[in-house]
Amino acid sequence: MKKRVMALLLFLFGISFSLRAAPLDERIVVAVMDFGTHQGAVTSDINLTAAEKGSCDYIIERLVENGHFHVVDKEMMNERLEQEKLNVTGIIDPDTAKRIGEILGVRYIIYGNVVDMTASGTGTSILSSGVALHNVKCHIIARMMDVEGGDIIMAAKGEGKSTSSLVKVGTEEMGTITIGTKRVSQVSVHNALKKAAFATVDKLEERLFAKKK
Repeated sequence: MKKRVMALLLFLFGISFSLRAAPLDERIVVAVMDFGTHQGAVTSDINLTAAEKGSCDYIIERLVENGHFHVVDKEMMNERLEQEKLNVTGIIDPDTAKRIGEILGVRYIIYGNVVDMTASGTGTSILSSGVALHNVKCHIIARMMDVEGGDIIMAAKGEGKSTSSLVKVGTEEMGTITIGTKRVSQVSVHNALKKAAFATVDKLEERLFAKKK
């Protein structure tokens, strides 16, 4: 009798453990490509490569933070893809996506673009010094593709805004870049990028999991 009770308890414990472990095992594995920039979307002296890779890093950060996906390690992914000399920035065609999936052993990839970045600002000056407030706005579009069929299963667009002050002493403006005709701080740009990336991931996941229900 005791053996039967013990066996039953072990069986129930096993079921309970498997139910708790299931969400981790069933999470989808995704690879996040470097994001691109739409031609003409950003008129500035900003280092576009840094902005593109920065947005990708923020996308990965949010995906990991939300915990709905397993994300392929970026350094390992880039090392493998560079060996194949594939274009993995910005818009990705289905054939390339399928090859990426085969190389990385994943079924889903997330890719996209920084579609625009604008700046506006006001300021006051006293003699050759002054303080300016800068408002930077950024939009990012991300798509999730099933590489087996080349189908886009979900897309989302997120917006990020950032405001910061810039102190000018004489002609010196440290840590700034130009967007359009405005000099803005690099911190403002990356804050806007991060907020846009986070908003994009949140919308993508909300729509994706709402679709599954």
